Formats: sequence, C-alpha cells, structure tokens
Amino acid sequence: MVKIIKPSIGGHDGSSFRELLDMWSEKGYCTIEQGPIKNSGPDSAEAKCWVGEQGNILLYDFPLLDRLKNEYKQCLFSNTYKEGEGNKKWIFWPKHSRIFDELKLDLRKAKKDYQCVFIGTPTNAQRNEAAPYWLAHCDLWSFRGGIPHVDYLKHCASAKFGLCLPGLGPKCLRDVEYMGLGVVPIIMNEDAVRFYANPPVKDEHYFYVKDSEEMLEAMNSSPEKIKQMSEACIEWFEKNCSVQGSFKTTMEIINE
Repeated sequence: MVKIIKPSIGGHDGSSFRELLDMWSEKGYCTIEQGPIKNSGPDSAEAKCWVGEQGNILLYDFPLLDRLKNEYKQCLFSNTYKEGEGNKKWIFWPKHSRIFDELKLDLRKAKKDYQCVFIGTPTNAQRNEAAPYWLAHCDLWSFRGGIPHVDYLKHCASAKFGLCLPGLGPKCLRDVEYMGLGVVPIIMNEDAVRFYANPPVKDEHYFYVKDSEEMLEAMNSSPEKIKQMSEACIEWFEKNCSVQGSFKTTMEIINE
C-alpha cells in the first residue's frame, strides 16, 4: 500500500488536501506517516506532503510557487503549474471534503431557485477589482464572508450557474464545489481549468465568457443543455475530485 507523509508542521489548517488525505487513509487507500516535529520553516521539506519518502514524489498542495524550494523526483502541482522534468498537473478538491462528501447527494437534488451564485470574499486585488462588474449579473451573492460552510454549500446548490472569480492561484476550491454539486461554472479566465491533469471541457463542463453579454447568453441556454452540463460536471467531479476518484486519478498521474 502506498505511504504518504503528512506534515506535522507548516501552519496548515488541516482543510483542503490535508483533509482529503485523511479520508484516503480512512478508506484504506493509503497509509499516512506523520512528518517529524522539528524546528523547520514552512518552506522546508518537512512541511510538505510526500509519497513514499521525502525527496521522492512531492504532492504540492499550495496555490502559488513561492514554497517550491525542495528537491524531488516527481512533483504533482495542485494549482499554479511549473513546466519541468518530473512535473505534472494534478487534481483539486473541495475546501472541506468530509462535509462535502456527506451532503453532496442531497444537495444535488436541491431546487434551483436562482440563476447564478457567487459567495466569497475579496481574496485579492484581482478579484476585488473584477467583482462589481460580474456580481451585477448574479441573483444570489455575498462578498463579505462569515457564512457557515454548510449554508454556503446549500446556497451554491440552489443555483443553476456558479460565477468563478480568481482566487489565490488559477484554480479555486469553489469551482470544484460547483461542479460536484452539478452547478455549471461560468469562468472568464481559462487558467482556472487548464492546470488539471484531466481538464474540464468548454461548453461541456463550463461556459467561458468575456463579458456580461456572453454571460447572459450562457445563462439563457436551454433547460436540456443546462441539465446535460450539470450531469457532466458531476461525472467529472466524481472521476477527478471525489474521495475515491481523486486517489485513483492521483495514482494514475504518478504512474503514467
């Protein structure tokens, strides 16, 4: 069975990939070895996730490349990607895979009371600048934070479409959550999808728009088209980002 080293240091809050990793272990897909507790900085090798042993396969689960300062034989990039020998595009995941996994089946059946949703915070200057223009076309949105995570997921599930605004890196956890709920993403920067090992497909899993007119056109798609894309999103999520699918895809990437 594959062994994955999970850091005991580095100041991570335990969500995102670290939570998904715990679920891999609980399902019996892998074993987890806790990394050493030592006085090492957040950029050290001891603060990273490794397959097998330190220096072997790095599971780089950070949004930017500022912590990529270690030698490795192979590296899987969860977000921002760097070309290079042994470098591979990877998957992504919900913010809280445990909650998402518990609720997803029920939330996929939620009544679609809204056309387009965005619930988030002004994470960076790029998002803050873009938000007013795009949020004007969302009939359910919040840009202040403070919404409990379960309520956030319920709100997202109540819309047909989900607006995708830039996060810390090209990918955003919210985009994955949309797809897992069967909410069709509307993106304006295709960097949000091109750094996946198995990227979503334009007009099959998401709409790419350049302005508000194209956004409104996308939201006026036929009910049949929306249903087809919603189902395709769920299928893509299960293959690439669910607990089982994410582990299987990760192993396929490593072994290819």
